[in-house]
Amino acid sequence: MDPMAAGEAVEGAFLAAIAENAPVALRETLGLGVTRVDGVTVLTVRAGIPMFNRAVGFGAPVTAGLLDRILDVYRAAGVPAAVLKLPPPLLPADWAELCAARGLVPLPDSVKVTRSTAVPPPIRTALRVGPLPAAEERDWIDLVMSALDPVPHLAELMPGPGRDPRGSRFAAWDGDEMVAAAQLFTHGPAGVLKSGVTRASHRGCGAQSALIAARVTAARAAGCEWVVSETSVPEPGERHTSLRNLERLGFARAYDYRSVRWENRA
Repeated sequence: MDPMAAGEAVEGAFLAAIAENAPVALRETLGLGVTRVDGVTVLTVRAGIPMFNRAVGFGAPVTAGLLDRILDVYRAAGVPAAVLKLPPPLLPADWAELCAARGLVPLPDSVKVTRSTAVPPPIRTALRVGPLPAAEERDWIDLVMSALDPVPHLAELMPGPGRDPRGSRFAAWDGDEMVAAAQLFTHGPAGVLKSGVTRASHRGCGAQSALIAARVTAARAAGCEWVVSETSVPEPGERHTSLRNLERLGFARAYDYRSVRWENRA
């Protein structure tokens, strides 16, 4: 499997795990479901967390028929809106026309990066970095959530080692204080880096670079060939710390996602 296909497959598996590993009662409360349409993972949430209405994991050329089948899933689920994230190499020449006909509105692009699981370069940091002990899971969740806008039930929905063996968590500590957090999710030949967060007091200390290296090493140990990640597109002249950290660890920019938003006007 080539890096693009492997990377999109692991993104789809991560999204699907949100629904597949959620407690049954919570799935029913949120109207949470996952459907696969020609290999694309389509997550639907009727209530509470509209940001999770996403379609990812495109592995074949995008057609009008594929778009229509995905949007039919969202209509049937009764969701208010959804976001589709697509790799540009899979888009047809008439992509703009397909979007206009379906009311798909472009969103800001994001950068997809990839690297092999070859041994990463050494990272120098005074922080202690390693896998998350089970006893510190609550601290890890609190740290990750502190960097996000409030998301109901996020702690119960994030794929983690207690609910899915493909998810593993890492942290960095200054003494006994947890100052950075990160996650790895593996599926088949690829792993995806998620949830990279550092306390403001410890930015610039090498925490995220060390956590990237730790997760690449863990993905290699899990049998993965590739690791992928995603970050925002840098503005002209911007000192983009996240992208710079990834590139320093051997990641290469693969493509900029084309994301579009659909609104249910029924």
